[in-house]
Amino acid sequence: MGAQDGEPGHDPTTGFFNKLTFSYMYKHIGEARRNGDLDAESMGMPADNYAHVSLIGFALALQAYDQFASNWATEVKLKDTDGGKPSLVRALRKTFGWHYMLGGVFKFGWSTFVITGAFYFVRSLLAHVNGIKDGRLYSTTYAGWALMAGFTVDAWFLGLCLQRMGFICMTVGIRVRAALVQCVTNKAFRLTTVRADQSAAIVNFVSSDIQKIYDGALEFHYLWTAPFEAAAILSLLGYLTNNSMLPGLGVILLVLPLQYIFGYKIVQIKLANAKQVAKRSAILQEVLPAIKLVKYYAWEQFFENEISKVRAQEQRLNYWNSVMKVINVACVFCVPPMTAFVIFVTYEFQKARLVSTVAFTTLSLFNILRFPLVVLPKALRAVSEANASLQRLEEYLLEEVPQGTAFVKPAKGSAAGCVIDGGVYHHPSNPNWHLHIPRFEVHPGQVVAVVGRIGAGKSSLIQALLGNMVKEHGHSSVGGRISYVPQNPWLQNLSIRDNVTFGEGWDERKYETTIEACALGLDLQILPQGDQSKAGIRGVNLSGGQRQRVNLARCAYADADLVLLDNALSAVDHHTAHHIFDKCIKTMFADKAVVLVTHQIEFMPQCDSVCIMDEGHCVYFGKWNEDAQNLLGKLLPITHLLHAAGSQEAAPKPKKKDGPAKSESIQLTLAPTSIGKPVQKEARQESRITAVQSFWIYTYNGNYAIVFGCFMFFLASQTSRQISDFWVRWWVADEYKQFPAKGVQDAAATKFYALIYLLLVGLFYIFMLFRGATFLWWVLRSSENIRKKALHNVLNAPMGFFLIFPVGDLLLNFTKDQDIMDENLPDAIHFMGIYGLILLATTITVSVTINFFGAFTGALIFMTLLMLYIYLPAATALKKARAQSGGRLVGLVAEVLEGLGVVQAFSKQDYFINEAAYRTDITNAAVFNAESLNLWLAFWCDFIGACLVGVVSAFAVGMKDTLGAATVGLAFSNIIQMLVFYTWVVRFIAESISLFNSVEGMAYLSNYVPHDGVFFDQKQQDGVAKSITMPDGQIVPASSKVHVVVDDAALDRWPATGNIRFEDVWMQYRLDAAWALKGVTFKIADGEKVGAVGRTGSGKSTTLLALYRMFELGKGRILVDGVDIATLSLKRLRTGLSIIPQEPVMFSGTVRSNLDPFGEFKDDAVLWEVLKKVGLEVQAQHAGGLEGHLVCLARAALRAVPILCLDEATAAMDPHTEQIVQDTIRKVFDDRTTITIAHRLDTIIESDKVLVMEAGELMEYAPPSQLLNNRDTMFSKLVDKTGVAAAAALRKMADEHFAKQATQARR
Repeated sequence: MGAQDGEPGHDPTTGFFNKLTFSYMYKHIGEARRNGDLDAESMGMPADNYAHVSLIGFALALQAYDQFASNWATEVKLKDTDGGKPSLVRALRKTFGWHYMLGGVFKFGWSTFVITGAFYFVRSLLAHVNGIKDGRLYSTTYAGWALMAGFTVDAWFLGLCLQRMGFICMTVGIRVRAALVQCVTNKAFRLTTVRADQSAAIVNFVSSDIQKIYDGALEFHYLWTAPFEAAAILSLLGYLTNNSMLPGLGVILLVLPLQYIFGYKIVQIKLANAKQVAKRSAILQEVLPAIKLVKYYAWEQFFENEISKVRAQEQRLNYWNSVMKVINVACVFCVPPMTAFVIFVTYEFQKARLVSTVAFTTLSLFNILRFPLVVLPKALRAVSEANASLQRLEEYLLEEVPQGTAFVKPAKGSAAGCVIDGGVYHHPSNPNWHLHIPRFEVHPGQVVAVVGRIGAGKSSLIQALLGNMVKEHGHSSVGGRISYVPQNPWLQNLSIRDNVTFGEGWDERKYETTIEACALGLDLQILPQGDQSKAGIRGVNLSGGQRQRVNLARCAYADADLVLLDNALSAVDHHTAHHIFDKCIKTMFADKAVVLVTHQIEFMPQCDSVCIMDEGHCVYFGKWNEDAQNLLGKLLPITHLLHAAGSQEAAPKPKKKDGPAKSESIQLTLAPTSIGKPVQKEARQESRITAVQSFWIYTYNGNYAIVFGCFMFFLASQTSRQISDFWVRWWVADEYKQFPAKGVQDAAATKFYALIYLLLVGLFYIFMLFRGATFLWWVLRSSENIRKKALHNVLNAPMGFFLIFPVGDLLLNFTKDQDIMDENLPDAIHFMGIYGLILLATTITVSVTINFFGAFTGALIFMTLLMLYIYLPAATALKKARAQSGGRLVGLVAEVLEGLGVVQAFSKQDYFINEAAYRTDITNAAVFNAESLNLWLAFWCDFIGACLVGVVSAFAVGMKDTLGAATVGLAFSNIIQMLVFYTWVVRFIAESISLFNSVEGMAYLSNYVPHDGVFFDQKQQDGVAKSITMPDGQIVPASSKVHVVVDDAALDRWPATGNIRFEDVWMQYRLDAAWALKGVTFKIADGEKVGAVGRTGSGKSTTLLALYRMFELGKGRILVDGVDIATLSLKRLRTGLSIIPQEPVMFSGTVRSNLDPFGEFKDDAVLWEVLKKVGLEVQAQHAGGLEGHLVCLARAALRAVPILCLDEATAAMDPHTEQIVQDTIRKVFDDRTTITIAHRLDTIIESDKVLVMEAGELMEYAPPSQLLNNRDTMFSKLVDKTGVAAAAALRKMADEHFAKQATQARR
């Protein structure tokens, strides 16, 4: 029994007439008009299209993947036979070939009906109009009406055939998609390890290659039928004109191969251009997420130039691609009149006077030949790309999967826990490094801690327990279900609840216990949608501590027997770490076997056993005692003890539900790509401009004169084409009385009519070339000008802009939207103009020749507008649903591959394979309904076209004596074009309107994004605030805060000494946000070392943002060497400061481009000297991978300025690297004024002074030793919170530093 209508899995196509007329789409059309959006999950499709069996209620339906898998398995077996080569195409052909061939039969039917209409019905009706009374079938009046009815039915049937072909190709294409996605994920999700390049290739298969295979399935029948259609038309012309068609055959034989050549060339250019597009996208993907760093370094112009260089190559290829298309279109549309010319001239000179039955039957046949010739290059491109994708996919599916694991997963019922005895392991990719474990065991109810230095082999031990290491010797056994927290937290772009439950059944009590034990309760109160808040891509919406705790909650909720925690407490503060250890590890995991990798030494006494690792060897396993403590003391330096104290991250405060929005604390993180707070969504909607505005921007950037000229050439080319058709009518009727008598040949008269016809055809061709050239000039110029302005604006936008506009959306604007503006949109507008004018000219021509048809022209226009009115909302909604569902599928595959170790540890491979199949079905349902909507439109447009054919035929029969054969012939040769092109006109109009969404986004960025140095206000369309509310509540115009910028040349030596003064500084991230800095005043003397401390959100990092003018001040001023920084240009200011950021970013390129992108240092010796200072000389000489943190040091060292800022610079480093970096900083930057934003107190305890921040206010500013002498100071309390041992060590370091300074001062 099937699913109910409206539920996933139901088949909406049941019923013959429902399927024939696509009436199942009315539900979606109505819903889209009412709601604007459609839910892909509630859409249905035929049962055979599903990959996910549980979705459907058709128990007997053999699913797409099941059918394909058995055939592919047979192919794979051929590898074992001599000379056998498996073929993916053959497996697909065996599975779906017969059904797909049926689509070819319908395409053949379309060809038959359209040629029958053009040849038999047009010719017979013209013979009837001519009044031939020779007793043949079409000679009687009754036969005329029968021919009219037959022509109408023929016109309707040819439309039905094309729709059936489209439906079959679509369903087969969807089944192929379902089968291949399932096949790819079945293999990918079971890989033991996955390389970065392998992961990228698998994601590309799902996101791109399988779509190309689907597109190829839609287009393939056009490719192979085109030559047969051309041959059939030529054969009929041969029958009609005998030898006269031979010159025409020559023209066709010249043009048809050209279509394949043009198609091939376009494919080659597109493949070459894809590399440039990928290169441009890669730069943008590096730059936009790191935009804060780019602004710190003032490198905006460099990256703008780099992107422009790549874009120049891309534009060159775009130009040649467009030239090919223009010549191709001109050839295709010039074939009918040019071939007709040579046939007509040959016919008149060799055979007899040209008559209407010959002339207009010939024109009709050639007019229908245009359609297969137009789609041929597109079909060739689609099939070529599909073939290349199939080859890549086949290679991947045949690739041998590595099978090295340390143990075979135990059967259910094995004893929980693990035991290793004399184990020696190596990593599958590095057999030279060994892990030696003489003895290790953990049983239910025990907690075993694993400790040691960075790189000692702690995580490798966890990987050995997970089965990801190759065992060489020894015995190991692992039993029970496993749960695992990785060292680097892994999250899906789902709600926090879904991340925690991880496919397990819902248990509210267990869930609440888990949330409390993992200290997530307060976080869920703060997050905008509680546990329904999205984690974002790679957990971007959460802090590092939150990401780790959600991973821990997932582990706890799984309720497994063996719990593996790889450094699970490293990113949480001291208080939270103790809460988790007590409530989660010792309580929730009380009956579990727990392995805890940690640096927190204070937990050792509470563990049952301790495993101490060093250089890949387990040097101690047993109880925590004095011997273990002494051994560990030798291995770990004091910095590890301070690491154990945790970061400064304080427990989050719950959000006040009744407080004003203004009071909310705003953190400076780039806007997430998945969800945002309501204010962000509002801003996104306000930021968009209307379609009319974007159209004028698009036109303006292309130049109004060029656009006007293009429009005139469009009109001129179609006008010349229509006049040439009228000229044939006058030629047949001898309008200018050149022939001596009716039916008598005359060479002079033939030359008169033929030469003028040739002139008109020549003009048509020339106008088409000019039409294409001006159109090409317009769209390429417009696209490039908009891109240039948009990129310049975004790179130079205020940081406030990036808080509102998600970086993911901006990347889509500059990649996907830009590609649409370069190719898809120009193609849609071009063909909309061509086909639209053909349709308009057809209706005008028929209305002029048959006056009464004018009434039907009005009805046609009304029906066209009605079709667009009905079609557009549903098409837009389905396109959106298709993109969103497809994005979720690709996102799932990328996420699972990134977290494959976690998925395997939890034994969730089958769950995610099924989830991928489920998401594939949702995507395919959206694809099915989107294509069905196009077919629904085609059904009604073809029906309207058939009715118009019937109307013209009725006029021809009823008014044959009044109209005459030449008039009727002209009407028929034109109306038959409507059958072929009417649906496409409506489709291209709709597609052009839909694709203009891309222009809207880019046009907004190019015209309405302000530059740095203004107060950003997302509520204003141009982004510039009109007024500012001061701290005292006074509202002042934003223009009153603008400072006069001094001449850069006057500040050549600025800054010279590096003293910094903050005077009553007030700053906010957004105009509707709380003040992030409140009246901050302090002074830093030349060469002084100052550390800034405080809880998360206290404002310590904001002081750097204010210094760099990432945000303008609401009140107060900042002086550097006595100069108000608001009077400097941003480039001058930022190049006068140096910074070492928290996250090191290495941009693609050379070492030189990463250090000196503008080439300011011509002497290589300077660069080598800097590399030597920071310890990178050897790495650079050997062209090895450079250490990112050290590159950032080198950048700062190269910029010889007296001020250095450290923005939590060593937070992401392991202790060993941190020690190197800290030593280098002390050695290289000793004479600079240094501001250090602290992530741990030991990094600033030896500073000259400490800034203590709280809620944006400066609470304390004094030397550390002075603050520590008073136990009541905030700084002293922060030190005490790190734990007794760590606090004592910190106080000792501060005292020693103070004593050292005092000694130096006395000298």
